[in-house]
Amino acid sequence: MSGQRKIGIVTSLGKQYNGLIDIPNAALRTTDLFNSSNIYWKDPNEKCFDNAILLRDARIIIDGATVYRKFDKIQVKLPEVFYFYDDFHSIGDAKEKKRAACMIKKTREKAQVVNMITRVVANSFYDITGVFYGLFKKKSNDKFIPLTDVKMLEIYNKQGKWFQREVNLPHKFIGISNLYIESATMNG
Repeated sequence: MSGQRKIGIVTSLGKQYNGLIDIPNAALRTTDLFNSSNIYWKDPNEKCFDNAILLRDARIIIDGATVYRKFDKIQVKLPEVFYFYDDFHSIGDAKEKKRAACMIKKTREKAQVVNMITRVVANSFYDITGVFYGLFKKKSNDKFIPLTDVKMLEIYNKQGKWFQREVNLPHKFIGISNLYIESATMNG
């Protein structure tokens, strides 16, 4: 049964889009939807870009809280998505860990702590640490990599000096775009 899910998308320009995405069924993880070769659209005739996701009842947020503009619907191109998070409070907890436990048993891999450095975009880059469950090498070929227990620092240049600030995430889960990862290290 199809439905909708709340989602937050941060683009490469630092803007945040909040809204509802169409999902084919409630059991589908948002990461799987974003990694699919065919993004689900309830009405494919609404599609302008092949590589986009449709947000309904959308808001563009700037400075973390200010609503810049509202849209009934807007298409966000997937290559512009830096990371996303959804409204599943437990996606990084019991459900994901249970699914991951099955994968770990199958692949004989354990949870790994991953530290990633992103490329510089608009005079800033991100230092991201999170836990990855499953086979990282396989997932590193996907468009978006799921991380739980995420700590994200933005390192930014302002007037010739470098500063850092912690990015607050609602549920400590993100799906980060593989396009923006510059380097990574893992600790088992």
